Amino acid sequence: MKADLKLHGTTLILLLVPVLVLWCSSASAAKPTCGDNKCSGGETATSCPLDCGVPPPPAVCGNNVCEATESCSSCSADCGVCPPPAGCNNDGICNAGENCNNCSDCPGKTDGKPSTRYCCGLNSCSTTQCGANACTPVPVCGNLLLDYNEECDDGNLNSGDGCDAFCKTEVLQTSVPLNQFNIGDSIGEGEAANGTIGSINHQTVWSTGYNGSDSVNSLNERFEATDAAAYYENNSSRDATFNNAISGSVMADFAPQAQAVAASMAGTPQGTAGLVTVLLGNNDVCADTMAGMTNPATFEAQYRAGLDVLANSPFTSTLNLQVASIPDIYWLWNAKRTNFICSAVIWPFVPCQNLLANSGDDCASSASREDPDTIYPGDGANCQRRKAFHAAIRDTYNPILEDVLSEYQGNGKLQNAEFVDVFDLRFDSQHVNNGDCFHPSTAGHALLAEKQWCRSKYGADDPGCTP
Repeated sequence: MKADLKLHGTTLILLLVPVLVLWCSSASAAKPTCGDNKCSGGETATSCPLDCGVPPPPAVCGNNVCEATESCSSCSADCGVCPPPAGCNNDGICNAGENCNNCSDCPGKTDGKPSTRYCCGLNSCSTTQCGANACTPVPVCGNLLLDYNEECDDGNLNSGDGCDAFCKTEVLQTSVPLNQFNIGDSIGEGEAANGTIGSINHQTVWSTGYNGSDSVNSLNERFEATDAAAYYENNSSRDATFNNAISGSVMADFAPQAQAVAASMAGTPQGTAGLVTVLLGNNDVCADTMAGMTNPATFEAQYRAGLDVLANSPFTSTLNLQVASIPDIYWLWNAKRTNFICSAVIWPFVPCQNLLANSGDDCASSASREDPDTIYPGDGANCQRRKAFHAAIRDTYNPILEDVLSEYQGNGKLQNAEFVDVFDLRFDSQHVNNGDCFHPSTAGHALLAEKQWCRSKYGADDPGCTP
């Protein structure tokens, strides 16, 4: 038994020797060496790029990445502006080390993303980031540029027009304009509104009308009812001053009528213009043929000429301008097409033959006639011509009126201008007079007045306006 135990013990020791040798050999191999494909044992990208990779490039301030070696103090462009200094005590003084980005005491404006916010103000302004104008040492009120610390800049130093002499926004107390001038054509004169061919009815006009006993609640009458003390209303003795519309006018007459408004201002106590309403273009689209319409490029140039007169006038600062779209004249044909006197006796002499010629209905169906936006299979040549007339107003002339006015609003030339779209108004039989079967009747002017008012800024909060 003892011999066996000894043998077994010797055998066990002999068997363990290789294992210990292998373990010691393995432990010795684990010591980090550069090139063993393991980044360990204190190796770095600098000491051993083979195992730990290429060292990162040096930090670059201004690459929009806040790197390990950067901070808000060393690179605010990447890491953001540091917290306000102790000097920002809201004492109303822009102290050294303070700027508009970190202290409300400093004038100017901030810009950029939160992580890269910068200040365009008195003592911290980069012309690269802010532009030379924002970095002007002293804001120039009245230069049409919104310099730092300005709330508005309408190009003048007049108060009472929404932007005061210090370029601070004013809250105007009155909800009505000072007065109202009208620019337009035969609709602006109320031609034949009473049913008499060629008669002028200024008292009935949708804009400057003043007849308190008719059904037309004109803009003029609405302003007077809203604030009689603030508004200098039109009436029979003042109409020559305020209504400058002339029958037969086209867009080429816009500029002369705008000049007439400027001349007429002397007839008001304010000596200026409060609101100018414009409804022109009807005679530009009404022609003997479709090709006879005013060329769109010419139409636009003439429109700009009229806007320029108003934009460059001495009353621009107080001016509110309301430009109406051309109404959808297609519906007056539909309204009176079954009236024999209108279609057979009157219309052949009305200068809108591209709409009214061959006035019988040759549309494919009543559904087609009621849908001027769509050409139906079976629509006759006259039906298609009338729908082309409708489309020209919709797609060419009214977009010019709206888009160009928007440009003048955007560039500050006519800041208080608005476009009022009445193209969707449908004139039914009662809205077209029975004299020339073409111009709006008194009811038609009442409809125009309601929509022009309710779709303008003046009627925005009027509970009497229907959606």
